[in-house]
Amino acid sequence: MKMKFCYELDPVGKMYMNSGAIVDAKKYNIGYSIYLGRLLFIISDKGINESLKIIDKLEKGILTCYEAGTETMDYYMYKNKVDFIDWFGDYDDWSCAIEEFTKALLGKKKFLEMPRDINSYLEVEINDL
Repeated sequence: MKMKFCYELDPVGKMYMNSGAIVDAKKYNIGYSIYLGRLLFIISDKGINESLKIIDKLEKGILTCYEAGTETMDYYMYKNKVDFIDWFGDYDDWSCAIEEFTKALLGKKKFLEMPRDINSYLEVEINDL
């Protein structure tokens, strides 16, 4: 499964970042789009760096769990997985492997280093599904 990072044009011609969209999303569990894609859309470069530091602490056993949230969901990072919970109950709770989460974060980080240009495009493989 791949995630894509690119810039697109809105109906009035303004460029915006489409980050973390799942390529061929209908083939996969909706959680990838609803939770992982939505989080990647809103997370900043600073947030990515902080998350990567937390993942390192989880891997080393310094932390056992880290809780964070957005305007619509909470997520809990563990050594081997990330659990997502929708605040409004519109979607079932969902989990992904910490490796998938890390690859997605690194993909957005790499994309943010690319020129802010309509031709900038990056696909990142996050798992073998």
